[in-house]
Amino acid sequence: MITFLLYPISLIPLRVLYLFSDGCAYLLYYIFKYRRKVVHQNITKSFHSLAEKERAIIEKKFYKNFCDNFIETLKLLSISEKKLHSHITADYSELEKILANNQNCHIYLGHQFNWEWANAHIASAFKKTNIVVTYKPLSSTRFNNLMLKIRSRFGSKMISSKIMKREMEVFSEKQHVLILVADQSPNVPKRSFWTSFLSQPTAFISGTELYTASHKTPTLFAEIIREKRGHYKFVLTPIFDFSEQYTTGIITTKFTKKLEKTIKAHPENYLWSHKRWKHTYKSEYNKRWIHKPVELQL
Repeated sequence: MITFLLYPISLIPLRVLYLFSDGCAYLLYYIFKYRRKVVHQNITKSFHSLAEKERAIIEKKFYKNFCDNFIETLKLLSISEKKLHSHITADYSELEKILANNQNCHIYLGHQFNWEWANAHIASAFKKTNIVVTYKPLSSTRFNNLMLKIRSRFGSKMISSKIMKREMEVFSEKQHVLILVADQSPNVPKRSFWTSFLSQPTAFISGTELYTASHKTPTLFAEIIREKRGHYKFVLTPIFDFSEQYTTGIITTKFTKKLEKTIKAHPENYLWSHKRWKHTYKSEYNKRWIHKPVELQL
């Protein structure tokens, strides 16, 4: 039913949908004040050296991009592959090298707009390769099914992050690319990796890196750059390929540094409404700190 109602809307040209997005951004920011406190706190703590006016500009631009992200994701219900590719340029040279060596690859990315288009684009560009994307199930079954439909439309194989290891067994003997949104807030802080991220102690899920390390899979970082409205550039750069000695925490450390760099360059393009820092750092987490990777008791 939801798809039936939304599909006709997705057929509307983007230039028209963006007018609707502008109206939504105004309502969310000024009228409904959707997560204004969370967004303000996140940006203030991450950019405390900026003047208040500068942070306010980032907040307003974020709400505009946030609504654009929603519209663009909805557009995936009907957009053609050719049209999608006309909105995106991508540098997949590093990924192509890995696949040419008959290796698998893990791609780490953060909640940069528009990560949904990034997942769709790579699946459409590598049709002969299993593109596997982890996702966090939504509490609403109807909306979860809608998002699965949208996310798998161009060939992505969707697997729940809750049972990732089990579902990945299907691809153990097949060449694949596993895409991981690696900046999710973990549920158990005492079993997480901790590091300095955007000027504050931050917990990262440890299982993501440990799964990569257990399979010694070459890892890339996906940077998503919003060049202009509705047009993006995706650049994949190496994180770790296990040609050097692996030490626990090194992948997460390198990933967070790359993600932090791109967020600082384009702060309005990050999902600030996400409750990323809901866990407070405690001294008991010292052994989980990964500024300098150490062997951890897991």
